[in-house]
Amino acid sequence: MRNVQRLKLFTFMCISLGVLLLVAGCGSRGQTSGSLSEGQPEGSPGEGKAAGPQVSVKKMPEQLTKIKVGIPTQNINFLPWYAAVQKGLFNKYHLEVELQRVEGGVVGLRGLQSGDFAFLGGLPEAAITGVSQGANVKLIGALTSQSMYSIFVTPDIQDIQELKGKAGAVVQPGNGTDVILRWWLKQHGLEPDKDIRIVSAGGNPARVQAMKAGQAQVTLLSPPTDLQAEAAGFKKIGLIRDELKSYNHDAIAANGKMLTETPEIARAFMAATAEAIDFIKDPSNRSEVIQIGVKALDSREQDVAKSLEFALPSYGDKGRLNLEGIKWAIDTAREAGTLTENIKVEDVVDEQYYME
Repeated sequence: MRNVQRLKLFTFMCISLGVLLLVAGCGSRGQTSGSLSEGQPEGSPGEGKAAGPQVSVKKMPEQLTKIKVGIPTQNINFLPWYAAVQKGLFNKYHLEVELQRVEGGVVGLRGLQSGDFAFLGGLPEAAITGVSQGANVKLIGALTSQSMYSIFVTPDIQDIQELKGKAGAVVQPGNGTDVILRWWLKQHGLEPDKDIRIVSAGGNPARVQAMKAGQAQVTLLSPPTDLQAEAAGFKKIGLIRDELKSYNHDAIAANGKMLTETPEIARAFMAATAEAIDFIKDPSNRSEVIQIGVKALDSREQDVAKSLEFALPSYGDKGRLNLEGIKWAIDTAREAGTLTENIKVEDVVDEQYYME
């Protein structure tokens, strides 16, 4: 009899243990099949996703955040950011953006490194050179994926070879204008510093003044300053984008510390930038876009309209970088002797902040 009772007790314990294990298993499955957090990738481990909890990705700051953005010149290149300010697109992503003028990419890079700027727009060479020297910055996007520069010469120059013994104006040594002008001169058989002097003159308007004063006979200009140069009698002899197919005229550089500590600011900034580019490229918005340009650039309506037509093909796809252009900039800066280290595209670029 005692053996029968022991058998019944053992059977009861086994059944009870099985029920407990079944309940625990159901509870565990219920916890892992819940809804995804914002930004959490979909899919199961069987679909190539890692098992375990996923971390939610913040797409914008929780509260309105003030940031400064450096721009090297006031021209049509930065129209997407002017539009984003005037249309409230930055505010939509909890950013209050102040666009601040800075003289040249090299000076702007110092402000970016110090934290005065969260972002810096402009030619990529300054950031590339900075990274090679240990600067904690990254290129995370671009406003334009083609060059916006036209080549202008003084009226007395009839042929490119007549530039021998003359001077070319750039912003400053090591700046993108310096690298590009040197490249263009070499393409046409002229050796910088030997056949032609390179002089520092400053931004677009200052380079026009240098031409007027006879201090330079060739330079690079972007809209709308190119229209002022034409009105002053200078001759446009070519477009850089006709000879250089891959370039980022206005790359977006970001402070590395900000990217590490508050990456949601970069995601929000790039999302607003992407929306602004789409807005500008939509033909139905043309009249409004021109008026935004008139106000931001303090230019005549006809000048903004003409500059916009020139610039439209160069605005990138939702702020994406032209990686071939970055590679070209690295290789050309190395040839010009402005790089101190042998760096690669991945050392300079971080593309994880694009709008989804």
